[in-house]
Amino acid sequence: MTLRARVAAAALVLVLAFGAVAATGCGSSGSGTSGTPTIHFAKTKFLLHAGLAFGAFHRYIYKPYKNGGFRPASQHKAAIVKAGAAGLFAYHETKIALQDARASKVLSRLLAPVLAVQTGLRSIATRLRGGNLDASGIESTNGAINSLSAQSKSAGATITDHTPPAP
Repeated sequence: MTLRARVAAAALVLVLAFGAVAATGCGSSGSGTSGTPTIHFAKTKFLLHAGLAFGAFHRYIYKPYKNGGFRPASQHKAAIVKAGAAGLFAYHETKIALQDARASKVLSRLLAPVLAVQTGLRSIATRLRGGNLDASGIESTNGAINSLSAQSKSAGATITDHTPPAP
């Protein structure tokens, strides 16, 4: 295994470990009367996790794609590994954001858009792990993210991209 492959593998482990550490403090702390878990500060947690997911997607997947970083002539394995790890991280963060949206009356109308983003991220991560680029999937996921951002803003919760630590 080359040094570059070892560094990429270590970076992937760190990104996944960071996601696991971030998720431990975001569980439910009880149960509401309707069986929906009560999550304290659900809106704040939603904004944090959605912002991390959007930041990872934009920095490691969408921007390199738009700049030609995934074209066959300039295809860098490190960029693909980073994009795959970012896709998995963003998918994980949207899972947490979905739980937070379910727990908030204000954000509950965002469930379908969050699921659309989550589905796109899962597809991108799966394809990138296999070394395949899905340009239409990247574009449609970016559109779903933009739609979710607009709907969230109209619900009074503006999502800001947060850049996760570099893998």
